[in-house]
Amino acid sequence: MALQPSNCQGPKPIAGDRKVIYEDVYQPKPVPVLHEIEVVERIHLVPVPIHHYVVKRRVEHCGYDC
Repeated sequence: MALQPSNCQGPKPIAGDRKVIYEDVYQPKPVPVLHEIEVVERIHLVPVPIHHYVVKRRVEHCGYDC
């Protein structure tokens, strides 16, 4: 037996209150962050011994008296 189309449309839809749903989406965004670096050159004087030699020369006569 084939189904016959019905003349009954059924109940009409009723519109309810509208609801807004927020969907938060987070995306990374590069943000430059600057860091200042100060290089301080510190000079330290360190004593380093440098040896200097003084040479003295003398002549001695040994032996016969002249």
